[in-house]
Amino acid sequence: QPVQMSGMKGLVINPAGQIIEMPVKSSFKEGFGVLEYFISTHGARKGTADTALRTSTAGYLTRRLVDVSHEVVTSEEDCKDQTGFEMFKQEADEIGQNFIFKIAGQITLEDIRIDKKLIVKKGEIIDWEAARKIAEEGIEKVRIRSPISCKSVRGICLKCYGWDLGLNKLIKRGRAIGIVAAQAIGEPGTQLTMRTFHTGGVA
Repeated sequence: QPVQMSGMKGLVINPAGQIIEMPVKSSFKEGFGVLEYFISTHGARKGTADTALRTSTAGYLTRRLVDVSHEVVTSEEDCKDQTGFEMFKQEADEIGQNFIFKIAGQITLEDIRIDKKLIVKKGEIIDWEAARKIAEEGIEKVRIRSPISCKSVRGICLKCYGWDLGLNKLIKRGRAIGIVAAQAIGEPGTQLTMRTFHTGGVA
């Protein structure tokens, strides 16, 4: 929005989702010409249409995700899984994710050493400081406990889930982690729908 105010509005999308080829070169500060104003109304209309029609679709996705995952809770202390899941630094970099955030709060399945010095012992949680050291020293992979390999019959065990990221502590039993995961996927979708409205349908 600051770009639209001081720079230029740019290309605009119409309600059908097609980009209008003529860009709006003026900013809100300078003011639009008659044609530019008319072109920008297409974008404003798309923003309003998306808010009215697509918010319900995003909300329905959240509802369906909650429906399939509401039974997933933290059910037991430890399932004794030794398979785990290997986290690769390269994979995190490729998809633009921070490796620190992927390993922090997880329990490691092997000793992690930097220059023969033990940083995290097998079976202990990787805290923020240890995760930062691992990333900085360029350790390429870490094998951690993961909900993917959890052996619990119902739900997920505490050790495979790891930290409750709201508290930076090991999660407690009986937490509705399925619903938390469903909302973590569904809510950003709703926010992205609202984004078209706030930016006035800019491509």
